Amino acid sequence: MIKFFQSIFLCITIWVLTALINTVIGGSYLLLTANDYYPWPGNYGLVFGFTLFFSVPAMFFFWIALLINWEDVNLFRFLLKAGFILSALFSTLLYFLPTDLPVSQVFVMTLCIVVASIASIMIHHSIIKSISNKQITIDHA
Repeated sequence: MIKFFQSIFLCITIWVLTALINTVIGGSYLLLTANDYYPWPGNYGLVFGFTLFFSVPAMFFFWIALLINWEDVNLFRFLLKAGFILSALFSTLLYFLPTDLPVSQVFVMTLCIVVASIASIMIHHSIIKSISNKQITIDHA
């Protein structure tokens, strides 16, 4: 039962940190490259809100993958791969949203999402490694 709550907490912190990192990167990019729309500082709030909203399905899949591989020694490596694949797949939804952004800016925003996801998982490296190390010590005991 503790594994369940730990996995939920880890996923939520990765999810929120990913949204925050994407807000800083993507919001700054939109603010600095505002050509056809208003260079509005509120873009940061919109980027944060949209990142959280549209990444809910990806985080659900990420959490399921985390639960399945919780006892894996290479959990960190697996989560990096899963985070990259899920963020790349779900960020392509930006191409189908009706926005005024040119395709090149949508591509950069997609890259921002992938970078934010990987960065968030890497920031959680010590927590993920401690989970893996607990599994190693339990197996050897």
